[in-house]
Amino acid sequence: MKRNSLAAVFLVGALGAVSASAADLSADFSAVGTQSSSNVWTYGYSSSAGAGYAMTLFDTSNGAGWSMSNYNMLGTPAVWKNTGTGDAYGAAPGQVVLHPGPLSFGDVTIVRFTAGAAGTYAVAGQFFAGDSGDMSAAVVLNGDALHPLQSYGSTNNSPSLASFQQYLGAGQTLDFVVGNNGSFYSGNTPIAVTINAVPEPESYAMLFAGLGLLGFLARRKQAA
Repeated sequence: MKRNSLAAVFLVGALGAVSASAADLSADFSAVGTQSSSNVWTYGYSSSAGAGYAMTLFDTSNGAGWSMSNYNMLGTPAVWKNTGTGDAYGAAPGQVVLHPGPLSFGDVTIVRFTAGAAGTYAVAGQFFAGDSGDMSAAVVLNGDALHPLQSYGSTNNSPSLASFQQYLGAGQTLDFVVGNNGSFYSGNTPIAVTINAVPEPESYAMLFAGLGLLGFLARRKQAA
């Protein structure tokens, strides 16, 4: 009995090591309470898409989205989620939407993923055309907007992210950014993003060892 319990504990530990932490922007989205930079997902904007790029967290929430008090025009820059049952401003139900602000070629809206632990992460997603405005989009590593990992001059063709793996240290960030191309009108741009930690090889070795131990004990029990 003790051996079976020990094997079960070993296997549970192995499964915990192998199971990848997952983040899904739509499923995880929340616009209640206050934001902390330590959250897995944070939402904000930058008045510059270039050398002065620095994310400022939105400070105002209404349950469906985030914006910035004392800095907005027509409610932008903002990020929100279509919680209804029908399409709204180019967004399907359940989609998270980024809308840049009015500053020409600035006021980019940012959704930031912050790694809770060091490791390699698999990233997949898509920017959608959304409303009738044609926006720009980018994926930015650790705030380096001058050298984005991916960039798109137009969101009207619903560009898919080139799925990729990226090593992130604990606390390092990936930003998903929507900017205007000189005009922010009708700039609602939905985005889907999933990020999964990639298990290290030794985690798989632990899993296989645990499965092997359980199989060995089961065979001994049958033989007895």
